[in-house]
This record gives sequence, C-alpha cells and structure tokens, in this order.
Amino acid sequence: MIETYEALLKSFAQHVGLDVDSFVATQELVIEGLAVGLLYEGDESIGDLIYFTDLGSPSDRRAPEVYKTLLQANNLWVGTGGATLGVQQDSGHVILAGRIDVLGVTAQSLSVLLDAFTDTALFWQKFVADTLPSDAPGSQEQFIVRG
Repeated sequence: MIETYEALLKSFAQHVGLDVDSFVATQELVIEGLAVGLLYEGDESIGDLIYFTDLGSPSDRRAPEVYKTLLQANNLWVGTGGATLGVQQDSGHVILAGRIDVLGVTAQSLSVLLDAFTDTALFWQKFVADTLPSDAPGSQEQFIVRG
C-alpha cells in the first residue's frame, strides 16, 4: 500500500469520525447498513482507490431479468453513477464497484463520493432483492437502451 493511500485512509477516518487504526486495518466501513470496502490497486508511483459493495444475489426466477437490467445500467454507466455492476463467478452475488485515481482524492471528496455511491448501491440492492416498489422513481424502464 502506498503512503498516499494510507494517508488518505487516515485523513478520511478522522474526517468522518471513525477509529483511525481500525479503519486502516479493515479498509471497510458501514454506511446506511451497507458494508463498503476500499482497496488500493497499483504500485508505489501510481494507482487507484477502488470502492465496492456486495448487493446480494437475485432469486433464480428473477436472475435473467436482473442480469439484463444490470447490463443495461452498465452501458455508459447510465444507471450506476459511474460505477460498474458485476456478478461474482463463484457466489452469483452482484457487486457494485468504482475506481478513482488515488492522487485526485481528498478525505472530503471521498466522503462525497461514497455518499453518492451508497445511494446508488442501496437502489440496486433493493432491485436485486426485489424489494423496490413497482412505481419507484428510477425503476428499470429508465435504463432501457434506445436503439
């Protein structure tokens, strides 16, 4: 882990009132009941901050509909707020993940980014679990790609 990333984690923890040592050790926090993980990908000179969360898995009955909608939402990130939806091969769980250049992030901007990410993730978590009201704003029809 590069020094810049570790310094960002410490600064972020202080900014949002987390225990610094615990947060740096786990690189995970819970926002509105949603576990959000962070990690660094790169080397000592350049790298990205990756943020991600597990949204659960759809029922077998709904899986084709869910996967189709996830693909539509991923198209040019129209329904993901710039993050990417994917499915873990082994578990079938839907993961929402994003990445940003670690050098372009401050504690304050990471807080804003994770706030928006959480809003997006909570929507998709409800969609995957089939707990969205049928008339909810942002229902899947919003993500249909026009031909």
